[in-house]
Amino acid sequence: MELARDIVRLGFVGLGEAAGAIAAGLSGSAARLYAFDARAGDATVRERAAAGGVTLVADPAELAARSDVVIGLTSGSSAVAVAEVLAGALRPGHVYADWNSASPDTKRRVAAAVEPSGARFADGAVMAAVPAHGHRVPVLLSGAGAEELRRRCAGLGMNLRVIGAEPGQAAAVKMLRSLIVKGLESLVVECTVAAGHYGVVDEVLRSLDGTPDTSDWRALSAYLHSRVREHGARRASELDEVARTVSAAGLEPWLAEAAARRMRWAAETS
Repeated sequence: MELARDIVRLGFVGLGEAAGAIAAGLSGSAARLYAFDARAGDATVRERAAAGGVTLVADPAELAARSDVVIGLTSGSSAVAVAEVLAGALRPGHVYADWNSASPDTKRRVAAAVEPSGARFADGAVMAAVPAHGHRVPVLLSGAGAEELRRRCAGLGMNLRVIGAEPGQAAAVKMLRSLIVKGLESLVVECTVAAGHYGVVDEVLRSLDGTPDTSDWRALSAYLHSRVREHGARRASELDEVARTVSAAGLEPWLAEAAARRMRWAAETS
């Protein structure tokens, strides 16, 4: 694996949209790019490879042999199986990074699969839409190989930040942030569909203008926790009525009922 210090040999497992966008951004940089994709015969994969200057390889063993850093970008459901396949070809000196959207437990299982090979593992959490940011997409890193990955890629213009030494920490940030982001999306759907039944969508949305102030999430979190401690039981009862309102609109009140249960739990345990 002897190579000039300014050259990074970067391999992707999976050349889907995300890996393709990262590769396109790195094209022309001090990186040699390789990828293994089981769909290598697909025209879209080949077009991505050509656009990003990526050399497609025949199998995982060749990918490992030609790369210093291997990044898994397949899917959370396949992350462990992919790591188990790659593990046999990894050696000391490799960094294996899993950048799939997956739970902390999945990332720990990936680490357990690859670390006996002597490779260092880096848990990566991609924190924004890759097509919009390319290789500069913000990625949080944790695990024994996180700092090594950041160091090796320092000259590539990538936006990598190490947040901890344990696999799963980066994933936890992404998953729990998604609870807010995707949860809010789901809440808006349940709210506005029910509001449409009553003919009050505009009024409901107007009533929410400026509430809450999300410019400082630390302050908002502290404020909301204090409100739950003080008024949680009453608010849980109100959410029971919210669930009845949504149900009467002909919609299953999944989120309203779940919110009532969580609010009641928080009031009882705080």
